[in-house]
Amino acid sequence: MPLRFLSDTLVEGDFTFQESSFTTINATSSGYQHTVDMDADTNNYTLTFRNGTNNITFSNLAGNIGKAGNVICNNPSSVSSFTGASVDSFAYTPGGSVISWDTTASGIAVISYLVLASNKVLINYVGNFDSYPAP
Repeated sequence: MPLRFLSDTLVEGDFTFQESSFTTINATSSGYQHTVDMDADTNNYTLTFRNGTNNITFSNLAGNIGKAGNVICNNPSSVSSFTGASVDSFAYTPGGSVISWDTTASGIAVISYLVLASNKVLINYVGNFDSYPAP
């Protein structure tokens, strides 16, 4: 059934924004390179960091201008040498700030992104997620 809004705008078809699944990003054979391929058939990605300094790059931006979503970053369970990650030069952060990575064992963080141009992706990092405290 079409939806009708107060302004009498008629919207045909289904909304599919909430139906996006996750694409798992596997590190390269060298173990520290994680490539977010914007040509993947999803808006959301998940990756697991390895001990050491990881690298995150974004590929195929040109054909995906306007694409937005999230990259869920999972820290290793043992963080003996985990130092976080670096992000490629296509990434722009608020105020041009460097990300202060949460390096706790089994930590969870989110990088929200918006592809702005063939050479520019806007990102925002939120880390140190933990369970909601009991009342």
